[in-house]
Amino acid sequence: MIPPIRAFARSRRDSTDGCCQFAVSPGPDGSVVWVAISHGGEMGHLDIRLLGPLEIRRDGLVVQVPGRKVRALLAVLALNCGRTVSFDGLGRALWADDPPQRLRGSLQTYVGRLRRVLGDDAVTTEPAGYRLDVPVECVDVLRFHRLLDDGKLEQALGLWRGEPFEGSRWFEEHEAPALVERYLTAWEQRTGADIADLQKLTTRYPLRETLWLKLLTALRDAGRHAEALEHYEALRTHLADELGVDPAPELQAIHRTLLGTTTAGIPRDLTRFFGRDEELAQLEQALRDSRLVTIAGPPGTGKTRLSREVAARIGSRYADGVVLVELVSTTPHALLTEITEYADVLVVLDNCEHVVDEARTDAVQVLATYPSVRILATSRVPLGAPGEQVFRLPPLAPAPASRLFADRAALVSGAAPADQSTVDAICRKLDGLPLAIELAAAWSRVLSPREILERLDPLLQDSDGTMRAALDWSYHLLSAPQQLLFERLAVFSGSFDLAALEYVADLGDELLRALTGLVDHSLVLTDRLPDGGIRYRLLEPVRQYAATALGEAPSIRTRHAKHFLAVAQQGDSDLHGNDRGRILIGLQRDEGNFLAALSWARSQPGDTGLRLSTALAYYWEVRGFVNDARTWLEESLDRGDPALRAVALARLGRLAWRQRDYQASTLAYQESLDLNQHRGDEPGTARALRNLALVAAATGQAPYAVDLCAQSIAKFRQYGDERGRGWTLSVLGLAYCEQAAWADAGPCFREVREIGRSTGSAALTFAGRLGVAYIAAEGGEVRVHREELTAIVADLRTASGLIEDPEWLWASMSLAASEGRVRASLRLAGAAAALSRRGGRMSDATTVHCDAIVERLRQQVGGRTADRLMAAGRRLNQDELMAEALAPPTPTDRPLSSRELEVADLAGQGLSNEQIASALVISRRTVESHLEHIRQKLDLSSRYEIIAWALSRSG
Repeated sequence: MIPPIRAFARSRRDSTDGCCQFAVSPGPDGSVVWVAISHGGEMGHLDIRLLGPLEIRRDGLVVQVPGRKVRALLAVLALNCGRTVSFDGLGRALWADDPPQRLRGSLQTYVGRLRRVLGDDAVTTEPAGYRLDVPVECVDVLRFHRLLDDGKLEQALGLWRGEPFEGSRWFEEHEAPALVERYLTAWEQRTGADIADLQKLTTRYPLRETLWLKLLTALRDAGRHAEALEHYEALRTHLADELGVDPAPELQAIHRTLLGTTTAGIPRDLTRFFGRDEELAQLEQALRDSRLVTIAGPPGTGKTRLSREVAARIGSRYADGVVLVELVSTTPHALLTEITEYADVLVVLDNCEHVVDEARTDAVQVLATYPSVRILATSRVPLGAPGEQVFRLPPLAPAPASRLFADRAALVSGAAPADQSTVDAICRKLDGLPLAIELAAAWSRVLSPREILERLDPLLQDSDGTMRAALDWSYHLLSAPQQLLFERLAVFSGSFDLAALEYVADLGDELLRALTGLVDHSLVLTDRLPDGGIRYRLLEPVRQYAATALGEAPSIRTRHAKHFLAVAQQGDSDLHGNDRGRILIGLQRDEGNFLAALSWARSQPGDTGLRLSTALAYYWEVRGFVNDARTWLEESLDRGDPALRAVALARLGRLAWRQRDYQASTLAYQESLDLNQHRGDEPGTARALRNLALVAAATGQAPYAVDLCAQSIAKFRQYGDERGRGWTLSVLGLAYCEQAAWADAGPCFREVREIGRSTGSAALTFAGRLGVAYIAAEGGEVRVHREELTAIVADLRTASGLIEDPEWLWASMSLAASEGRVRASLRLAGAAAALSRRGGRMSDATTVHCDAIVERLRQQVGGRTADRLMAAGRRLNQDELMAEALAPPTPTDRPLSSRELEVADLAGQGLSNEQIASALVISRRTVESHLEHIRQKLDLSSRYEIIAWALSRSG
């Protein structure tokens, strides 16, 4: 017995004249394998095996190839057998992006070792590289390709021993994919494949649907139906989890055949099914709990398709299968005829809205007569039968909606659209309605996604009439009050609550009955809020249909504008209170209606447009839409009375100040002050003085700003307005900051914070905390800075991330820089800069502070890295930004150490790792560790990027 660990060197003469060295080692089954170590004479019969772990055999005996680099060298030469491989090509294969400085010398060393294994004549030196001089038949990869070209699939597949080039990352990335693709294609073309082999292949390559088709077919033909169904379910789950799609139509077809007679009555769909995993699971459970389940939803939501998918999935549970009754082409009475001979059956009763009463009567009779029957119905309106469980089908979620569009577009155009953001916008505008998405995608044969989006409304109307016909039918099923309400709902944009509906629709006692009918007919959807409230909405294609029926309807649009003006005015007042998170969330739900009302009011005489844009100005500022808010205000500014204009001008001045348009801001504030003084409005005058102080501080008139603040504070004290005084103190703090008088600014902001707490003003508290945070940043008080920012972020979270003022992001960026979180700081700076472009700029003092930090960080990491990090920050959502703001420092956040800077500089000079190690008297492993840390800290991906960074740093 040979010991399993030791190997004994032996020497024996082979069939040639040369002499080989051999070692004895245990084989995989415990047998003895003679391994040839070297050969000094002729090569003998050589077999280079790359289709699996690299293995060399000479005359049937395994030849040991010492060293990973030597094996990689042999592999790349073997793939190019008989052709010269350049020195650079060999360098890339062996060292990827980190070749040694003396490339040819290193290659010569490894070639010498390879010659000692294969023989001196096996590898030829050429002026430009090296060439392996062995017969092509000696390399299994080349034999594999030749056999496939000759159509000899069995012999070719027999050469495959496992993953090719296993253990070599470069080969796995550059050579293996094409080879694996050809291997799998050969398997797909092979006939009579063994089930065990197919099971291994589908396990290794689970997304290869053709292999799954062969496996399921083989299992079916072998009578192993249950096993085949288990495999299909595993595939379906995997595709849904990994790609969000269903199996290909061919796989779905064989699945139906595996179910036998269970789905004999269900037509085969020729297109893929997307999303609805949650709905499928819910419907399966509903059919366990209830014998009559109705899928109810608006026209075009995919009720019929979903019912068939449910039947295909669970039909095998019913001994007598599935029966489909389509009520467009038959009468409900056919239901009785279809199932009289069955006992245990699932009935799919499709399109019940055409004959609701008859469908209800017959369903009740069938369920009473046949205890084992269950019915899955589809209808735009529930049947109203006893024991019926209604399943309201929502539109598609954004991700599967976009995949549906891409799939249907590819069917007609030959390729999936590349413009993903535009596809997402199309699906959002269509509210995820599957039928509308498919109709829009059909235009991909002549239009780009951008062109479809720009023409979406007329394209849907000009389609084959499917959408309009579906809605026509639903409309004609409504009673007169329901039709009237349906038309009036077209004025709403987005969702709305019952109060809005009662005021705008003006239907009195008829309203609730008509609303219930529209909900039952699935034309109005209901959304339940976390607090238990209900909001209503129409899907956009449905709303467009209603708008066509409504026409101009100026009286209804006037009522709509008046209602949402009142909502905006109340929200404007409440936003200054302590519950602004809840108020922001409520106002955000009505954004679509605000914009619709504003758009209509601006086209009408009167001051409604100015009142609405004034009431919304502060909300838009908090939300970060400064540019738009200013535009809306300016367009209507000439329509109001002096009192309204005074308030509107104050709001306009604030927005201009945020844009750093100080001239316009001064003019607006001064006119507002004049109007208030002329009218004798003392509180308004106090606010106007504060506003002028704000712009004075920003324009280098800090002493004047301080004087204006003193006047404003005196007036607010006179009227006992603590909130007003607090806001003026915040301006006074900014005036001190403009003078770099940090010691004076700090107490102002701390008092602002306390006044906000005592008066229940979250907005004032927020402003005070921001000021304290900036003072802490200037003074290097990192602990205070983090404490204030933590409270600021907590406030942001209560508003569900709807506060999009860039100031908190700049404060976060400053904290991250102070804590050494360089990458986080630049990402936050990128997000803040993007938000600032919407008009939300800061005071000059804070701008200078933040710009200096960004410039310092850019010099530290290099311009290209900084740009990449800032671009990444622009892609982060609000939740990710809040997490980034307060993330604790990590080792990779620390700046480069002096040693890491030395290593980077030497790499920039072109030195290899060995040369850097020699120059710094450290080991090569330490150099490699330093280079990895540099890549992590600077967010670089390769040595070349380190070199570029070092060069840019040296100028």
